[in-house]
Amino acid sequence: MSLPTVKRYETGAGAKVSDDAVEKLHTALEKAGIEFIAENGGGPGVRLKKRAKGVEEISQQIGALEDKISSMPVPTTPSPEAAMNTMRKAVAENNVAKLKARRRIRSDSSK
Repeated sequence: MSLPTVKRYETGAGAKVSDDAVEKLHTALEKAGIEFIAENGGGPGVRLKKRAKGVEEISQQIGALEDKISSMPVPTTPSPEAAMNTMRKAVAENNVAKLKARRRIRSDSSK
């Protein structure tokens, strides 16, 4: 598909874009991970498709977060920096717990 055809489709200006060209453009965008949203009162739109992560990918994320947690320094005296590190560690531990739950669900569903 030519760039002028895509530009005509985007702007709606110039010669009409054929239905075949529109279908090809939509197919290419869908293959690239774009999801078309139907008009539901607010108008039609697009968004990126959500991709389900596999058990292996989730396990890698857990490992990376656990490495990050273990490398965070333990606060010795109260300070704003120590408080931020404590908060970051809590957020990371929460993320690990969520990922472990997702991995468990993915693992169970693949059986």
